[in-house]
Amino acid sequence: MVDLIDKQGRSWQITIGSDEATCDGEIVTNDCSFEIDARPNRIWVNGKLAHAVKVGDDWWIHLDGSVNIISVDEQGAGNSSDDSGMTAPMPGKVLEILCSIGEQVEVGQTLIVMEAMKMEHRIAANISGEIVAIHHQAGEQVDAGATLIDIEDNE
Repeated sequence: MVDLIDKQGRSWQITIGSDEATCDGEIVTNDCSFEIDARPNRIWVNGKLAHAVKVGDDWWIHLDGSVNIISVDEQGAGNSSDDSGMTAPMPGKVLEILCSIGEQVEVGQTLIVMEAMKMEHRIAANISGEIVAIHHQAGEQVDAGATLIDIEDNE
């Protein structure tokens, strides 16, 4: 499932391979068919190949001679129970650790790259502060809700 926000600010949930979508909590008929391509940054929409590139927090989709910009509402990492840790938003594999213990980080800074459902997900810092613990290494499989990193707040 993918969470999207359109130009009108409506919140959509679209599931690949489903003929239904949810718009602002209401189930609607999905007029498009989506298929994931085996190669990265490619998706088939109604039988036509689309190329997707992430720019900042938005996806730029090139389809049928035009470019569409989609803002994806990614869940990202949540706070753990002590509000200083980051937890995995879904089960997946840790591909890359982009920080080290003792490093000062800012809110929104990418700290971990995970792979889930054949897609890469960048996990960003939820607070500014110092990295005090990294609980997993690259290559490890983690469950949803597993604590990934502990950050000590600067304030």
